[in-house]
Amino acid sequence: MKLDLAFIEATAFAYLACAVYKALGKPPLVGIDTRLQGAFYLGLFAILLYVSYNPGIWILNVLLGVFYGFGAVGSFIGYPQRWAAYWKDDPEEGSAAGQIGMAFWDLVLAVAFLSLV
Repeated sequence: MKLDLAFIEATAFAYLACAVYKALGKPPLVGIDTRLQGAFYLGLFAILLYVSYNPGIWILNVLLGVFYGFGAVGSFIGYPQRWAAYWKDDPEEGSAAGQIGMAFWDLVLAVAFLSLV
């Protein structure tokens, strides 16, 4: 498997883990309705898993590349997604390192999708 597809597939399973942790009372995002988070994570799990096994749909790859490009900036600035930091006393405060890490992850995903075009 190519590295870009492996990263997309690994991210799909990370989204599945996000849905599981949300169900266990540890939602990854702060300030976003937890019911929406569950549906969002399961939807992205399905889409990313589909793309990892069917990478030839160029329009889907372009759309996901753009989506994750915007997502990288959103993670970086903490809007609309602020990632919870459960290692802190107040997880809802978030973490600058967590935001930057997730921004980098989203940017790598954008590159991975656009490399499939």
